Amino acid sequence: MMSENREIVLFQNIRQVIKAEQWCRDNNLPVKVIPVPKPWSSECGMCLETTKDYADQLEEFAMESGMITRRIPTTNSTN
Repeated sequence: MMSENREIVLFQNIRQVIKAEQWCRDNNLPVKVIPVPKPWSSECGMCLETTKDYADQLEEFAMESGMITRRIPTTNSTN
């Protein structure tokens, strides 16, 4: 994935990460499951990385599904 204009989307639990990842794949949104970077804390431990534009769509899906997310913009690659 490209490293510029990246956003990390945090979820409350791994079930939400899996549901959101599946929704992204079903809708052809490029997303990568990654460990939550050390500067940010999450009980879940996993998060999704995508571009800002796709993160907007992902956040809309999450809100409609009753999920609470936190978005973190980043310009660094998390590979």
